[in-house]
Amino acid sequence: MQPARFCAVVLVLAAACHKASGEDEDDKPATALVTCKPIAAGEVEETLEVSGVIAPPPRVDAIVSSPVAGRVGKVAVEEGDKVEAGALLAVIEDPALPAGSLEARAQVASAQAAKTAADQELAREERLVAAGISAKKDLDDARAKAAAAAADLDAARARAGLATQQLARRELRAPHAGVVLHLWKRTGESVDGTTATPVAEVADVSLLELRAQLPPAQLARVRDGMAASVRVVGSDTSISATVARVAPAVDATTLLGTVRVQLASAAGAPVGSAASGWIVLGVHPGVLVPESALRRSMTGADELVVCDHDVARVREVDVGSRSARGVEIAKGLTAGEQVVVDHALGLEEGQPLRH
Repeated sequence: MQPARFCAVVLVLAAACHKASGEDEDDKPATALVTCKPIAAGEVEETLEVSGVIAPPPRVDAIVSSPVAGRVGKVAVEEGDKVEAGALLAVIEDPALPAGSLEARAQVASAQAAKTAADQELAREERLVAAGISAKKDLDDARAKAAAAAADLDAARARAGLATQQLARRELRAPHAGVVLHLWKRTGESVDGTTATPVAEVADVSLLELRAQLPPAQLARVRDGMAASVRVVGSDTSISATVARVAPAVDATTLLGTVRVQLASAAGAPVGSAASGWIVLGVHPGVLVPESALRRSMTGADELVVCDHDVARVREVDVGSRSARGVEIAKGLTAGEQVVVDHALGLEEGQPLRH
């Protein structure tokens, strides 16, 4: 081989080796900035997760309907207003109600006049009989008329009282102090005098609860007084709670029973919002990691990224119970190891870590 050609081959091989070396350096994973947290053994809560809505307890939540049919003549409140017990919410107009009250009062006046006349006639007959002028039969007739007039007056007064009550019932008032949550009727709209046409909802929102439905198998594991935590959907804040009431029976149609979990604080839990709850069924020793540390593999298995001397080690794990405090690792992690608790997605086996 000619010397010139030999030198050219050497240069080409050197360039190829240099290029291959550069490609290896480019393919090497970059160092990732993460947060590694040591995991310690401790008590793990065995929890039952439930889902439902935030609502006031039934005893302080009232749906106000009109007991009389008519048209809404006035709405005295707006949604969100705070009201005291007995505060006027709305007035129902029915032309027959005032007329009935006036008629009842007129009947009382007429009956009162008839009784006065009958009493006077009785007194007159008593004097005549005492003087020997009138017969005892006339006195008996006068007594009967007086008794009948008294009975008619009592009946008229009863009808007047009923008419007055009926007239007062057109004024819808708050049964207890609270906040106006909903208004279903506006001025001019009609009501039929039944619960099918409610007008307003008033509830005390200082005490709220998570209302959830459970099948019988899960319902049987829950007891009044169990500790719990609640988190409103879209919020990162966990609220301490307690199981207030477990339904003694399930609904025959849905085969579900209601569990009411009372919140320790109503702050940050709007009425009607969806929420999740974790009821503590028991406590046992174990290892707990933040939920942000867990990820899914391509095959659907649960994984953690362990910080092994600033090198990522992807490890498949078995998950136990979940709660607002974190996720229990039943198998695959021991106490004392460090795991990546943020930016775990995308980390590769053997990737350098900086924390």
